[in-house]
Amino acid sequence: MYVPRQKLYWILGVFSVALIVLATSAFVRLPILRPAWIATYWEPEFDYLPDYTKGPAISATSAILLEGTTGTVLYAKNEHIRRPPASTTKILTALLALEEGNLNDIVTISQRAAGVRGSSARIYPRQRMPLGDLLHGLLLPSGNDAAIAIAEHLAGSETDFIRKMNVRARELGAVNSHFVNPHGLDHPDHYSTAFDLAMITRVAMLYPQFSQTVSKMHHDASFDGSHWSWYNTNRLLVSFEGAEGVKTGTTGGAGYCLVAAASRDGRRLIGVVLNSRNRWNDAANLLEYGFQEFHLLPLSVKGRQVASIAVQGGLCPEIIGIAGETTYKVIRNRDIDDVRSHVIIEKTNAPIRRGQRLGEQQYSLNDEIIGRVPILASHSVPRATPLNLLLYWLQHLFTASPKVHIQLETS
Repeated sequence: MYVPRQKLYWILGVFSVALIVLATSAFVRLPILRPAWIATYWEPEFDYLPDYTKGPAISATSAILLEGTTGTVLYAKNEHIRRPPASTTKILTALLALEEGNLNDIVTISQRAAGVRGSSARIYPRQRMPLGDLLHGLLLPSGNDAAIAIAEHLAGSETDFIRKMNVRARELGAVNSHFVNPHGLDHPDHYSTAFDLAMITRVAMLYPQFSQTVSKMHHDASFDGSHWSWYNTNRLLVSFEGAEGVKTGTTGGAGYCLVAAASRDGRRLIGVVLNSRNRWNDAANLLEYGFQEFHLLPLSVKGRQVASIAVQGGLCPEIIGIAGETTYKVIRNRDIDDVRSHVIIEKTNAPIRRGQRLGEQQYSLNDEIIGRVPILASHSVPRATPLNLLLYWLQHLFTASPKVHIQLETS
């Protein structure tokens, strides 16, 4: 059979490329792509405000109040002390269900799951239900049976699921936590901290399915001939303005616990109280303190024009400096008017590339630096060589040059 030379070359070329790819893959170790949801330590690590130990009087043994956007600690009390977390454990169980499961999956309830002691979603052996509904049974009535069913469905066994829990906790920076079950019943080796629970909750609340579920007072559904109706154990949802959940917890060893989140005016606060004599008042007082005493201040917005900068030896006499990132800072309300900004220019000579760092804008409060934002070049500026000048002149011969004048941003 006759094959045209051009087509033969094309076939040989494709074959050669395939061989090269196969040979390369045998010797080159390709990078392992981690799932996009993986979150490790936030950088910078949690920022503690000065006087963070001062705040409302609360009865809880351990507590923390966290601003959700920046991860700033507004208040803390024994936040790194290990304690039994009770059913606040289920926040991590739910997070894994969202990250590793499909909410449309049908889960068959095992005899072991249905028979676990403690708080219950009232599910029974061989009952079938979607994982999304089972998630409600985990988070609203705090079903220990739902926790075991989710663990078995996702990992095949409770033991393997617990291994996943502890790995995920480390990835989130919850290094003072260790879990031996997915529901939170007391065990000497099952513990967490107020700090760690706040970190886990902050990530969980980024998932719409989680935040929507924990904010519900009631969930009613049917499937495969079964019907279930669950009510949320979180009383704060009906008593605190802006409450969004998250999870209650009560055992003999843990006492009364609560992880609570609330949003107002675009600000989300997360409060954790462990072993509290009155978890509802403690959580409400912490959250209200955060909303009343602090402000989330946008220091910079990425791409916003910051300054016009003189360029030495360039085709353009000036260049626009833009903010390289969006930055927020939590400030006490009384200090907002005292925040100052200052522009420092480091690079002024051509050539300048678009996106090149030209300096930084510093923000200070009472002479203390509270933020630094890189200033980047909005466009390129070539060096003013004779050839570049000629090309520039020809390009703009029939075009008026735009005038650029931007005032320095001040506070």
